[in-house]
Amino acid sequence: MEIDVALRAAAAIAGAAALGQVISRRFPIPLPLLLLAAGLLLGRDGLNVVRTHELEEFVQFIVVIAVALIVFEGGTALRLTSLRTLAPVVRNVVLLGLLVTPTVGAVAAWLFLDFDWRMAFLFGALVSVTGPSVITPLLRSFRVDDRLRDILASEGVIIDPLGALLTLFLLQIALAGTFDPAGPTWWVIERLLIGLAIGAAGAFLVWALSRLVKRLSGREMALIVIGAAVAAFAVAESFAHESGLVAMVLMAIAIGNIRLPQRERVDDLQESVTVWLIASVYVLLAAGISIDALIGLWPEGLIVVAVLVFIGRPLLIMLASIRSGLNWREQAFLSAVAPRGVVAASLAGVVAVEATSLIGGDASRLVAMVFVVILLTIGIQSVYAGILARVLGVQPMTTVVAGAGEVGRRIATLLAGSGKPVLVVETDQEAVMRAREEGLEVFIGDISDSAVLEKVRLHEAKALILATPDDARNLLAAQLARSKFNCETVFVRVNDAENLEAFQKLGVVPVSQSEAVASELARMVAGPIFQDVLAQVAEDVSVARVVVTAASAQCEIQAIPELRGTLVVLVTRGRDSVIPNGRTELRLGDIVTVFGSLQCLAAARGGLSVVPEPEPIIS
Repeated sequence: MEIDVALRAAAAIAGAAALGQVISRRFPIPLPLLLLAAGLLLGRDGLNVVRTHELEEFVQFIVVIAVALIVFEGGTALRLTSLRTLAPVVRNVVLLGLLVTPTVGAVAAWLFLDFDWRMAFLFGALVSVTGPSVITPLLRSFRVDDRLRDILASEGVIIDPLGALLTLFLLQIALAGTFDPAGPTWWVIERLLIGLAIGAAGAFLVWALSRLVKRLSGREMALIVIGAAVAAFAVAESFAHESGLVAMVLMAIAIGNIRLPQRERVDDLQESVTVWLIASVYVLLAAGISIDALIGLWPEGLIVVAVLVFIGRPLLIMLASIRSGLNWREQAFLSAVAPRGVVAASLAGVVAVEATSLIGGDASRLVAMVFVVILLTIGIQSVYAGILARVLGVQPMTTVVAGAGEVGRRIATLLAGSGKPVLVVETDQEAVMRAREEGLEVFIGDISDSAVLEKVRLHEAKALILATPDDARNLLAAQLARSKFNCETVFVRVNDAENLEAFQKLGVVPVSQSEAVASELARMVAGPIFQDVLAQVAEDVSVARVVVTAASAQCEIQAIPELRGTLVVLVTRGRDSVIPNGRTELRLGDIVTVFGSLQCLAAARGGLSVVPEPEPIIS
């Protein structure tokens, strides 16, 4: 009978995961919220398809393994460079989060839910964790400043095991009946040390295998990583119960920052597996929740959530941001975004079972209240997070560079060096490795594929620079960028000068490689002549060559107010150069040679170009 019940539950979870993924990708509804709703619908108070009360040991096993791998997948996305830079902020958010949030949550539960103090502090500890199961999907749904993204992601991964240990620490004190923290404190230290040791050993094992075994395929490398993670978790738990999550965090961060063959295939498989694991956890845990218990928390439960969201989180961020360098916009965003995830849900069930003698009939209320926090924080914050990021101006405008060859890497490096966020898109594995070795962020894919442009969120990009050596691919990508993704600023490297006209018709800015080299060589030869002329005029008069990239500059020269006070002496279009007059019409991609004072030339650049131009050629 249990096999039949388990198979029905597995089928329901698989269907909920697949359907939820399809819906969440097409509508602004977060996947965790859909899965929780599916669990309530399929659970004991719904259709009774997922009968968790008949599968207690099965559910416990699945949830434990799933939570461990979810935390592991989230940890592999953390980068040591970001963690080192943000270490003070992340440290403050995590450590204060284990103090401020439990305290505020406990006071709210005591005041509005009539929990006794022991039960109230257990509730506060349970809701102190966020988690990658909700933070990662949320951050993938919209762009946010790299610093904010790294803070939220780091908090979600690191606070999970610490929050779990805090909850179990408080549980032991509560069950002991007398306040003697010495024993529980050593219990926590022991699990931290064991988890760190086994996590480090697991990461070293993966690194060693990747070096010893040559020509590993993507599937083999992914299986080694996932298998080692499961093994490390199991070994840690066998040595000390609840040390497994600590091992997962350290092992994940280490593996995420070492060079592994077939890294992209490993990440793709992990992401696919994690979707099913998240579905399993949310559906199984929600299926065991009593809907009557949820309804019974109205309206007190809503008030408790409001206290956590509008008092607890802002207070935490305010204290954690002292001397952090975070501006008020970043603090406001961090204060408003902190959804709770699977670790809180899974721990609530553990606490309810272990503390039955302490909380008795209130066990169902405790579990239900944790789920109310999860449902409301995910449901509400996922709706406004993207909007809030745009309103606060914490969404970066990324420049997408297609091609990781010599030209593409050079462009990306210059942009990154000036502090501009840049993403390189490339298909060649060797070029990808070289770009990453230079510290560039690379997405593997074909820039002429609409699905790839969707994944890199081109519609939110500041500009697209097509620097591949294939004009046909560049032309198709430019067409998609302009027509489907409304990317207004597109620059194209044109490898064959005969294709210039085709790109100009699209309304993009073409740059012919051969023409650029020829113009530069001619400029170098003519430089002394310009210098002699300028020497006879004035010290502050200079000459500049500006590429027309502003759509508003597609008109007669005399109609461009920013050119007043300058002398336009040459307009180069493709292979042709003309000496213009006031009625000469400019086009995108034209190279305009202008004489004038430094102040007038700065104004001319602003009128002709949408991106900063280099300094004047001659001064």
